[in-house]
Amino acid sequence: MAIIKNLIFCSKDRLKNLTSFVNFECSATGFVPFPLDILHYMLPFKMKFLKESYVAIDNGKTYGLITLEKDDNNKNKLKISQLFLEENSIEYGELLINYVVNKFFAKGAESFSVVVDEADDKMLKLVSDVCKFRILADEYLFKIKKSDFSYQKDTSFEYIRFSKNSECVKISEFCNSLISSHQLPIFEMDTESFKDNILVGLKNKVVFKYVLENTENKKIFGYFTVSTRNNKDFALDAILASGYEVYLADILKFVKLEISKRNSGWTLYVRIKSCFVNHKVLLEILENYDFKCYKKSKILVKSLYKTVKADNTISGKQIIFNDITPAF
Repeated sequence: MAIIKNLIFCSKDRLKNLTSFVNFECSATGFVPFPLDILHYMLPFKMKFLKESYVAIDNGKTYGLITLEKDDNNKNKLKISQLFLEENSIEYGELLINYVVNKFFAKGAESFSVVVDEADDKMLKLVSDVCKFRILADEYLFKIKKSDFSYQKDTSFEYIRFSKNSECVKISEFCNSLISSHQLPIFEMDTESFKDNILVGLKNKVVFKYVLENTENKKIFGYFTVSTRNNKDFALDAILASGYEVYLADILKFVKLEISKRNSGWTLYVRIKSCFVNHKVLLEILENYDFKCYKKSKILVKSLYKTVKADNTISGKQIIFNDITPAF
């Protein structure tokens, strides 16, 4: 009979038999070291801030691993960032997902989300049809290298500055106003998420937060974050007011300048989510610069809302799921 255990109660050596895990180049990224993992495990849900991983074990053999963490935009929501399954072990994927969903719903989680490559039919069927997650939005990922975008060294970015904790309410109102009204209950960004994380030293991801502000009337017309786990791979998430989308080009120039100071051989991943009312305009701007969409994914969510029943039939061999690139 299969059992689910928190990874802190299992030897990491158990993962060696997971072919999909061992072969994944960044698979070890993000695991919490001892004894911090034990201390974090004992915290109530509201106080958790690091990743947690669970493994499925049957007759002494590990068949799957799942990792979840707090959503960056709302600390009451969780996202599944990693799922590794052994070949022909679909049932263990269902077991792992349902286990963490039921466990953390009972502890106070509001919802779970997962981002799945739309080309990964097996994973989409597992998460959507079997585990009853709803597909709510698309996520477009553009991969940009240093040589793909030029800027002039004398370019002025006086309207771009670091965000301040004191203006988190103002920024959250601005960002949430640009989310489609019917998707706002799921994708609403919590005010606290715009504050600097005082526990950044304990987390392996660094996030830099900026605003675009009219220097005359002090009106904010844009907000973006740049995050990284290794100072090599960076993720850009930008939100711009309608009519100001052209400033995405300036954001890219600014980000290129800033991250070049940290590493000369970087890669930038630009994320665009369809839950924002003007996402099509942003996509068009990127495409006009001949940037190619690196990957299109589906954002699936499971909340306490009623979901539609679907066929549970699924087949396939090995499944590997990892949130975009774990490097950032």
